[in-house]
Amino acid sequence: MKHKVIDAQITPAGKLDVLSQAEVGKLLDTSQGGLYRVFRNCALAVLNCAAAMDDGKELLERYPDFEIRVIQQQRGIKLEVLNAPAHAFVDGEMIKGINEHLFAVLRDIIYVSDEIYDNPKFDLDTSEGISNAVFHILRNANILRPMTTPNLVVCWGGHSISRKEYDYTKLVGHEMGLRGLDI
Repeated sequence: MKHKVIDAQITPAGKLDVLSQAEVGKLLDTSQGGLYRVFRNCALAVLNCAAAMDDGKELLERYPDFEIRVIQQQRGIKLEVLNAPAHAFVDGEMIKGINEHLFAVLRDIIYVSDEIYDNPKFDLDTSEGISNAVFHILRNANILRPMTTPNLVVCWGGHSISRKEYDYTKLVGHEMGLRGLDI
């Protein structure tokens, strides 16, 4: 079954700092040591968020020709998506929330690569070390704001709950996000 796809170039909705040549190189490096594959797969998942299907293997099989490229410009970057799921677009324009999430994924992948991996401060083989790393990632994303009432719930894991519970929590989370509900 052939799925509709779109090619587009997108810019950040807000601002994204200029990436170094080394960071861009890591994102474009398709070897085992590069970040391209993880960035591509995460970007495809973000572009698929409007769909009901969330099976990663099926998603990769459904869009085998999907590509994403970082284009460095004088005042920042833009992304070129090729063969992207058409349901991430309305009238040829990428949905704003999806655009924001793509650039957030890019920011987080660069941060984790530069600051978390191979950093002795984070023991990613322990729950405590992983929680510490997640805290730092959230702080870098400016999610944690001191002196304000929290209205955000962060969950990770999911491998230890039943499919029915997973589907329910995904639906609730999506509805809360779509409606901008305060928690």
